[in-house]
Amino acid sequence: MDRWTVEGRTVLITGGNSGIGKATAMALARRNARVIITSRDAAEGARAAADIARTAGATVEVMDLDLASFDSIRRCAASVEARRHDLAVLINNAGVFIGRRRATADGFEMTLGVNHLGHFLLTGLLIDRLRACAPARIINVSSGAHHRAERGVEELRVGRNRYRATDAYAQSKLANVLFSRELARRLEGTGVTAYALHPGVVATRIAQDGDTRIAGYLWKAAKPFQLSPDEGAQTSVFVATEPGLGLHSGGYFSEARLAPVSEAAQDAAAARRLWVTSERLTGCRFPPSA
Repeated sequence: MDRWTVEGRTVLITGGNSGIGKATAMALARRNARVIITSRDAAEGARAAADIARTAGATVEVMDLDLASFDSIRRCAASVEARRHDLAVLINNAGVFIGRRRATADGFEMTLGVNHLGHFLLTGLLIDRLRACAPARIINVSSGAHHRAERGVEELRVGRNRYRATDAYAQSKLANVLFSRELARRLEGTGVTAYALHPGVVATRIAQDGDTRIAGYLWKAAKPFQLSPDEGAQTSVFVATEPGLGLHSGGYFSEARLAPVSEAAQDAAAARRLWVTSERLTGCRFPPSA
């Protein structure tokens, strides 16, 4: 019998200070999970944690994390490890959509660097804690935009020539799905499972931060037709809490059910190549597959 529950266990949500991440944190806090949110802005993170705690009647912890900095990621992971939490769920939720090509602190194209490489490194640094706390789940918030990505993401070629924000975003979301697939394969038999998901088209700030001016205008214009953050969080909450999902490790969810992925996302060889390249670029080698 599957006795999976997050009650009394720790859930770590990147980008939990706003949008889908904050709504996910609120829902899981109401289910009596011990919630940790991360934020790259300490003051904003503190306000979000206080709001979640007040509304959900729960204690919420906040940690500093800038996914565009490997040093920041390592500090955050070290803080989690030092607390020896019973880490049940890691939700790699944070994401960016960047209008002009920019680089992370470590020199990688920002969209792929934050949306994939940063979460790859964070997951790798926390994998031993997750395995020690098994059963545990890793959830990568991807997007239906991965269907628009071209092949070649495993070579991390985004932005080397002409940069297009929509292409960079789509490739980073394809990377999320490929990462989840290969992660699930490598974790088979450990009690840790991995999933990717599409939250829906949600009214968040993702296309309004930074320099994405045109996309921001279009995003605002479409806002009446978009899901609320609470609605967008539903699939993340489902995958974090629903018993019996072990057989679907590596799967992709949308609207709280399994959904098809693009042809490129089904390429197991590409997933393995992406993994090897990501290990090399982040300097993080996961434990061998079971």
